[in-house]
Amino acid sequence: MGKFTPSLLIFIGLLVLGCAPKEESPRVSATSEPAKVSKPDAKGSKTLAVDKESGLVIAEGFEIVKANCTVACHSATLVTQNRGNEKYWKDAIRYMQKNQGLWDLGTDEPLILSYLATHYGQSPVYRRAPLKVQWKE
Repeated sequence: MGKFTPSLLIFIGLLVLGCAPKEESPRVSATSEPAKVSKPDAKGSKTLAVDKESGLVIAEGFEIVKANCTVACHSATLVTQNRGNEKYWKDAIRYMQKNQGLWDLGTDEPLILSYLATHYGQSPVYRRAPLKVQWKE
């Protein structure tokens, strides 16, 4: 019997765990009631409800985004750590459809794009403020 190389063992492990690429990803519907926490919006003018499980802002389109993006594909962190206008998010969706097997979002796409551009839109601040450090001599 031949040797098991590390890459072969990883491949077998992924197959056993069910992490191998799938032929076709099914559409997922969102039906559960989200747990809520609150956080101020980007302008600080009002408090937005945030899903405790995913960290996504609870607003129109939230359930569809959670079902199509986070339940079926990737972590919500991939959404919450990015900012962009509608074109940015549309380009990201097209990239995932072309290269990563994302299905056609159909009539849900405009609602998803609107939700993402509204709640994870472009921000003038891309980095945190510099730290104020007192160096000891």
